[in-house]
Amino acid sequence: MVRRSGAAAHFTMGTDSADNNLLAKTCTSTGETLAALSEKSPVLLVLLRHEGCPFCRNAMYDIARQRHQIEDAGASIVFGHMGSQDEFTAFAARYGLSAIPAVANPDRSLYQGMGLQRASVLRLLSPKIFWAYLKAIFSGHRPGKIKGDPFQLPGAFLLHHGKVVRSHPYRNAADRPDYVNLATP
Repeated sequence: MVRRSGAAAHFTMGTDSADNNLLAKTCTSTGETLAALSEKSPVLLVLLRHEGCPFCRNAMYDIARQRHQIEDAGASIVFGHMGSQDEFTAFAARYGLSAIPAVANPDRSLYQGMGLQRASVLRLLSPKIFWAYLKAIFSGHRPGKIKGDPFQLPGAFLLHHGKVVRSHPYRNAADRPDYVNLATP
């Protein structure tokens, strides 16, 4: 059982060995696996939507603002994305986050392995999501080119010692979790 941040329902990842196998075979842009990084310190793994998504841009903005608090809590940050590594590095540089390790996962196997769902068209076009989309755009997070599956929902996970110890699978594309709370043991 994995504790989910906030007051939402718990999320079960699976067996510890399943967690460890997935994390042990997933390499980051630094060449280290997620499991190896999580042995050094807790890792806040943020699996993002596509780079052109205003909600993804919100997430990058939030993490850039909260980066020092997350790191002061003892966690390192790793991003997961569905694009190419070079394009993502350029995208992350806009937020001052290009040095953060990342996992290029265009086949979405990590997303699926972490239990993240895909949204339906109706779920993405709800009035609540449309309103959040407009707010994101008016905040300066304009949409861009879709790179990956636009229906894939994101998630954030705290990894430690090769296991998922806390998770926040986004309820919808516009969800904005408290990354500092999630990263704090």
